[in-house]
Amino acid sequence: MHTRLNLQPSVVKLTVSNNARRNGMALVIVLAFSSVLLVLGVVYLRSFSQTTQISRMQIDHLQAEFFARGIQNIALFKIKRFPDFFLRSYRYHIYKKRRDAGDPLVEPPIRPFEAPTPFEKFTGVHAGRPNDILHHLAAGDDADWQFTAPLNIATWSTSFNLRSSEDFNRAYIEIDVHVQMQGNDNVAHYRMSLDASQTSQL
Repeated sequence: MHTRLNLQPSVVKLTVSNNARRNGMALVIVLAFSSVLLVLGVVYLRSFSQTTQISRMQIDHLQAEFFARGIQNIALFKIKRFPDFFLRSYRYHIYKKRRDAGDPLVEPPIRPFEAPTPFEKFTGVHAGRPNDILHHLAAGDDADWQFTAPLNIATWSTSFNLRSSEDFNRAYIEIDVHVQMQGNDNVAHYRMSLDASQTSQL
């Protein structure tokens, strides 16, 4: 009987010790699992915020590109509608630039240069011009016409370049559109190149 009483406390001690070990191991496993979940959550949130930023940039880029293509098509329509006026006004524009730069090979004009020049009239870039779709619209007109809506376009402009060859019978026309999105300091540049040839109509 004395022996039985001596063995009971030792059995109880072993049981308590095993429970404590199990509880300790469970606590360590829960803490490790929670740490892993916390790290995964932080990584996911960071990658999600970066993906959102990249998606916004991609949307802005696509909006600017499609808008620029539309402006280039308008410019192309203008060139096709008035090809003679475009070619003559561009050559006059280059002649004036060379004359203003003091090129000794350029003869003085027969009459004073016009202001605005014919090319400035064609492109719409001259003082006193409130609206020109190739370059800008007054804020009120843009709101009324919904021209840029729903795009986030801040400013845009269009420039032309003509590279002639084969004694001016063939030309390479470059239409550059420069687009700046709202909230973005960068200006995106888009170019359309055209191969044009001149033929006389009988």
